[in-house]
Amino acid sequence: MKKVFLGILIVLILLTAGFYFILYPKLEIVSGYNAKIMCSCLFVSEMDREEIEETDLGFGPLWLAENIVDEERKTVQTSVFGFHPKLAVYREGLGCTLVHDADAAAVRSMTLDKSSVDYGPEIWPDYRVEPLGRLRESIEAGFDPPGTKLLNTRAILVVKSGKIIGEKYAEGFDRHSELAGWSMMKSVNAAIAGLLVKDGILALDAPAPIDTWEDDGRNGITLRHLLNMSSGLDWNEDYTTVSTATVMLYGTDDMGAYASTALSTYPPGEKWYYSSGTSNIISRITADAFPDKEEYRRYAYDRLFGPLGMRNFTVETDASGTFVGSSYGYGSARDWAKFALLFARKGNWMGTQILDSAWTEFSVSPAPASKGKYGGQFWLNADERFKHYGKDSYWLGGFQGKQVSVHPADDLIIVRIGVTYDTDHIEFDELIKNIREAAAHVKIMPEKSDEKAEEAEREDA
Repeated sequence: MKKVFLGILIVLILLTAGFYFILYPKLEIVSGYNAKIMCSCLFVSEMDREEIEETDLGFGPLWLAENIVDEERKTVQTSVFGFHPKLAVYREGLGCTLVHDADAAAVRSMTLDKSSVDYGPEIWPDYRVEPLGRLRESIEAGFDPPGTKLLNTRAILVVKSGKIIGEKYAEGFDRHSELAGWSMMKSVNAAIAGLLVKDGILALDAPAPIDTWEDDGRNGITLRHLLNMSSGLDWNEDYTTVSTATVMLYGTDDMGAYASTALSTYPPGEKWYYSSGTSNIISRITADAFPDKEEYRRYAYDRLFGPLGMRNFTVETDASGTFVGSSYGYGSARDWAKFALLFARKGNWMGTQILDSAWTEFSVSPAPASKGKYGGQFWLNADERFKHYGKDSYWLGGFQGKQVSVHPADDLIIVRIGVTYDTDHIEFDELIKNIREAAAHVKIMPEKSDEKAEEAEREDA
C-alpha cells in the first residue's frame, strides 16, 4: 500500500513540476497573445468578435484563454484558468498595447489625433476596383471556395503602373479595413529610420546610439547592421516556447529596451539571422532621437503616412509609447500598397522626394551575410527562391502569409493579407505567377491633361 501511495505521490510531483516548469511559462504567451489580438481586432480592425475567436484566435492552444472585453473602456483582460492575467488597452490613434508593470492610467492617456494629420490627396478612386476576365479569376483563386476556411484570405489588391487594376475582399472587410501586417511593419519602421537619416539625425554607418553599448563589444553595431539583421546579438525568434521574442512581445512594457539587453554572439555583419528584437531596437533608437515620445509618434504621420495619404493606417506602441516596429502595424490593403509604391518609385511621391533614392536602394539590396534573401528590413528574391518572381522582386512579409510584393519588371505591386494557419497552403509562387500573367494583358490608359479632358469626354460620349 505504501508503495502504491509513494508511486502516486511521485507521479503527482512529476506532473506538478512539468506544469510549473514546462507548461506554466507558456501560458503567458497564450494569455498575452489573446488579450493583444482580441483588443486590436475589435477596436482597430473593428471586426466581429465571433470572427476573431474563430479565425484570429482559433488555432493552437489559444482557445484555453478567457477574454473579458469591456466595450466602454476598450480593454481586454485575459487569463488561462486564472494564470498569467494580461491587460490590453486601446488608445485613440495608437491602437492597443499590453500593460505589465506600467501605470495603466498613464498608458491609456496616450493618444494621437490623426484627424489633424495633413493627408495628401487620394491617388485612387473612392470605389472598389473590380478586376476583369483572367485577372479576376487569378485573384479569386487566392480566396477560399465558399464554405471552406483554409486560406482565410481577407484582401488581395493589384496595382499596375501606379493604378489599381483589381481588388477583392473577404466578407466583412473592405478597402477601409485596417488589417494586421505583423512583420510587414518592419519595412515601415525602417522607412521611419530612413527619414531620420535623410534629416541628418541618424547615420547609417555610425555606432548605434545606445548608451549601454558604449563600453562593450556591442559598440561596433551600426544602424546598417540592425537593418540588415546582422547585428550579432543573441536572439531566439521562437514563438512556440518562452523565448526572447515572446518575452519581448508578451512580457515587457518597453520592448526596445528589453531587446537592447541582448549580448553579442557574433561580430557585427558576420552572420544573418531573423530577429524581431533588432527591429524594436531600431524603434527605440528612432524614438530616442526626439525630445519626447509625442513628437516622435507625430513625425511618422507628418513625414510618411500623411504625405502618402495613408488614412487607414495605425501603428501601435508598447506601454512605453514606442512603436512596436517589429510587428504591430494595421493598415488597409490600399495603404500597404501605397507604402510599397513609394519604394517602387524610389522614394518619390507625386514629385516630392519623401525618402532618398539611396535609402530605397539600400533597403532592397542584399545584406552581405543574407545570401541574397534579405535587405534593409525587406525580403528579396535575389536568391531566386520564388521561380515566378523576378530576381529583382522584393516584399514586405508577415505572419500567417501576409505579403506585399513589388515586381519592378512589370511595374506591379501585389497585396495579399490573410490569417493562414499553415502557410504551406499558400502557393505564393503560383498565385503571383497567375496574377503577373493576367496583369500583363491589362492596359493602363495615360492620364488625360486638363486641356484635353473636355474634348476626351465628348469623344467618349
